[in-house]
Amino acid sequence: MATITFPFNFVYRDAKGFIGRMRFFVSGDSGLNSAVDFQSAQFTLLTAVDALTNCALQAETGFSSNPIITLSYGTNSEYPAEWMKAVMQFSNGNGQIGRFRVPAPKIAIMDTDGVTVLNDGTQALVVAFVNAMKNADASGTFISNASGTPWTHFEGGLVRFGKQPRRFNERIKSSHLVQGEGE
Repeated sequence: MATITFPFNFVYRDAKGFIGRMRFFVSGDSGLNSAVDFQSAQFTLLTAVDALTNCALQAETGFSSNPIITLSYGTNSEYPAEWMKAVMQFSNGNGQIGRFRVPAPKIAIMDTDGVTVLNDGTQALVVAFVNAMKNADASGTFISNASGTPWTHFEGGLVRFGKQPRRFNERIKSSHLVQGEGE
């Protein structure tokens, strides 16, 4: 059967009320997977992203069963603002790069420098996010790019504080490489 791809978004509100959006795609087999299968993959990723951010979930689109969420504000922690983003970089088998910006990331996912995302396999929150991004759901649905190609490698992540002079068009190299990652 043919692969079918659907977009979905998570909208987060930080401690000061500013909004940040994350866009993803979920793919699966058009003949085998139902809407519940796509929703399951979306919910798994939502749980992982919620654990990475100090923001509060404000809305979600796609296969969500809860499109209206009560107004709430994020936590005023180490990185409280939406414009402080952990840029997580993935690549696929075609060599394409995808960068996903987690607004107001938790300090717990950072290495000792407070800027590099810890990618040595010991940080459970990062491992859960990487697994949700790379591994197919039990039904066979998976997170992909817009053309339906799954993400296969997590290359690392850095915190970006608003508009920085650092160039983000280069590959992010993690200081801790897990076997099969970041290469």
